Amino acid sequence: MLIKNDNEICQALDRTLAGKKKLLIVLHDNPDPDAIASAWALQFLVKNCYQIESRLVYEGFIGRAENRAMVRELKIHLHRMGRIHFSDFDCIAIVDTQPFSGNHSLPEKIKCHIVFDHHPRRKGLKSDFVLIDPEVGATSTLIYQCLEHFDLTLPADLATAIAYGIRSETQDLGRETSKHDIAAYLAVYPKSNLRKLARITHPKLPRSYFLYIYEAIKRAMVFRHLMCIHLEDIPYPDIVGEIADMMLTQKGIGWCLCSGRYHQNLILSLRSSNRKAHAGVIIKKLVKNSKNAGGHDLFAGGKMRLTSSSKDELDQVQNRLSQDFARMFGYSEANWKKMIEV
Repeated sequence: MLIKNDNEICQALDRTLAGKKKLLIVLHDNPDPDAIASAWALQFLVKNCYQIESRLVYEGFIGRAENRAMVRELKIHLHRMGRIHFSDFDCIAIVDTQPFSGNHSLPEKIKCHIVFDHHPRRKGLKSDFVLIDPEVGATSTLIYQCLEHFDLTLPADLATAIAYGIRSETQDLGRETSKHDIAAYLAVYPKSNLRKLARITHPKLPRSYFLYIYEAIKRAMVFRHLMCIHLEDIPYPDIVGEIADMMLTQKGIGWCLCSGRYHQNLILSLRSSNRKAHAGVIIKKLVKNSKNAGGHDLFAGGKMRLTSSSKDELDQVQNRLSQDFARMFGYSEANWKKMIEV
């Protein structure tokens, strides 16, 4: 079912979790702070309200320094899905994504009972409990609202996780932020461990990070208000989003597309500074597979399966992406030029 108002939440969760003993909470692959905080908050809710044990699982790689610091500082216990026996669980929840999306590793044959997400609802979604609101900027906000309904007192570490989840997803409350995100952040921030929050927000970065930033600057190509940055092999998927966020801050740039090869997939991140943009729509057209792409107005991501590990194929695909990207803005031929001659 789809929750239509606040008063239905408790009753709907009661019905869904009645008689359940063990919950599996699935995060999307390469989970970001919003997904991690949301999953941990849901684990806290079901433990304290329903006495249900749960496990947080994901696939992929937690690569971004801030994300690793969040898990380390707050001692969040995450497990790899490949080590899970689904028969051990009588209820499945998924957070910050939805069943049949291409960005998580829950097998399609496994029923998902509970969905929390802030991305647009996918067609054909059927679960026992569905709380989706694309108007909020973070899934952490939705689950915090549920914690409020159940009148639960948050431990400092969980408050810190939710604060950072909202802050990270909305870029300090400046990107696709609703009044609900602001209210949730202002509620959890005073309860947070501010020293831990500072260490999460400003972690020490490895030398390799700066090498990839240097490589991104060398490879950045500009045409009018568009920028493309195509990397070769990347150490973790999140780095394309980090680079796209950073490079979008250049004056005169309204859109930034960044890509890089991770194993056999080409990972894409798209960013825009235009508040009326439709980045989620554009990324689906670029990837040509809506299952493997999605997002919001200002930011989106996706992946494309490569047939080989050859540099020639990678160059061809990335060059085609640049031209397709320009065509979506009405430019039949784009004369891409280096941002900086290094």
